[in-house]
Amino acid sequence: MKKIIGLAIAAAFGLSACSNLDHKTAHEVMSISNDRILKEDHSFNITGSSRVYISPLAEAVLADEKVEEKVKTEDAKAEAEDAAASMEATQEDDDSLKQEFSEQEEAEFRNAMLDALPDGTIAQVAINYLDKYPAISSYIERTHLNYEVAVDLSTRQFEMIPELAINNHNEKLSIKLPMKLDAEKWEIYMDPPASAAAIISVYTDEKIGKRLIKEPLKVSLKGSTDLKGVPFDHIAEAAMRAWLSINKSLPADAYVFKEMDAFGKANHARYRVRHVMKPEYDSVVMKAMAKAFDEELSKLQKTPQPGSTEEDYKNAREFFSMFVSISDNQPLSFQRISGNNPVVDYYLDRKGRILASRMYIQINGTHKAINIIGDNVYSNYGKPVFKFNPQGKGITWEELKESFDSDKTEED
Repeated sequence: MKKIIGLAIAAAFGLSACSNLDHKTAHEVMSISNDRILKEDHSFNITGSSRVYISPLAEAVLADEKVEEKVKTEDAKAEAEDAAASMEATQEDDDSLKQEFSEQEEAEFRNAMLDALPDGTIAQVAINYLDKYPAISSYIERTHLNYEVAVDLSTRQFEMIPELAINNHNEKLSIKLPMKLDAEKWEIYMDPPASAAAIISVYTDEKIGKRLIKEPLKVSLKGSTDLKGVPFDHIAEAAMRAWLSINKSLPADAYVFKEMDAFGKANHARYRVRHVMKPEYDSVVMKAMAKAFDEELSKLQKTPQPGSTEEDYKNAREFFSMFVSISDNQPLSFQRISGNNPVVDYYLDRKGRILASRMYIQINGTHKAINIIGDNVYSNYGKPVFKFNPQGKGITWEELKESFDSDKTEED
C-alpha cells in the first residue's frame, strides 16, 4: 500500500514537473503560446491602457537596454533646423497647398524629406520643444489612451472600444468609439461619439439625423458589388494563421527570458519573455508571412468558398503579396525616428497562455525622453464579454451617402 501511495506521489510530482515549460527556450515558449490561440485560447478579453511621461534620459524606460546612439553634430542640427524652416514656409505658401499630388508622389516627397533629416532629429526637436513648456507636458501626461478588446475566433466576432481619457485641472473628458467586426457576416459597425454624430447630422436629412442619436454606422463588405466573389473567410483564416506563424521564422535570440517584475506578479505570471522589435527582423517577418499566407490559402482553396473563382483567389494572393512588398521596401523604422527600438514583454502562465503584455517606447531628445508604456491584461478565456452589440442594426453607408446627396441637404 505504501508503495502504491509512493508511486502515486511520484507520478503527481512527475506530472507537475512536465506541466510547465521550464525546460523550453524563450523562443519555444512564444511559439507554443501562439499555437494555443488557434487550438485553445481562441476567445478572450483584453483591457489596455497607455501612459506618457517625460524624464531625463538616464531615467527613461529603456535606459537599461543597450542602444547604439549615433553622435549628432552641430552641422546636422543646423541642417534639420533649415529643413524644418523650409517645410514651414512651404506650408504657408497658398500655391503649394493648392497643388495636388498622387499617392505615389506624396510618398516619394515624404520619404525624400525624411532622408534629408539626420536620424532622430525630428524626435529631438519635438521633445526639446515640450521640455520648454511644462504645462503642455503635464497635460500630455494626464491624457491616456485606454481600450477594451473582445475576441472570439470560433464565432468570428471582434470588438474594440478605444477611449481617449483626459483628467486634468478643472477638465475631464472621455471619448469612446466602439467598433465591431462580425466576420461571420463580414459586417463592420462603428458607433461614433455624440459630438461626431451631431456634426454628421448637420449634413444629412432629419430622418438620418434622428437615427444617428441611437444607431451605429454599418458597412457590409459582402454586400458591396466591388467585392463580389472575394473569399473573405479564407483570406481572414489564412492571414490569421500566417500572422501566428511568423515568430517561428525569427532567430533564436529574438526572445529572451527576463526576471519577473511587479506587473507580472500582479497578473500571476510564471514567465516574462522580452522581444526587442529590431528593424532587421522586419524583412524576415514579412517574407515569412507571405509564404505562410500563400500556403494556407492554397490549402483552403481546395474547397473554394461559394461564389469565389480561381481568379478571386489569385487576386487575393497578388494583393497580399503587394502589401508585403510595400511594407518590406518601405519599413517603418522606430529606431530612426525615436532613437530606440520598441520593446514588448509578454507575461505567460506555466502552460504558455498569455496573461498580460507591456510595450515600452522611448523617444529620445537631447537631454530628455518621452516614455510611452502600454499595458494589456488578458482575461475571460473561453467566455469573452462583448459590450457593443448592434444586433444587425445600423445606418448603412448607402443610406448615409444618399442622405448627404439628398435635395433637402442641399437646400439646408
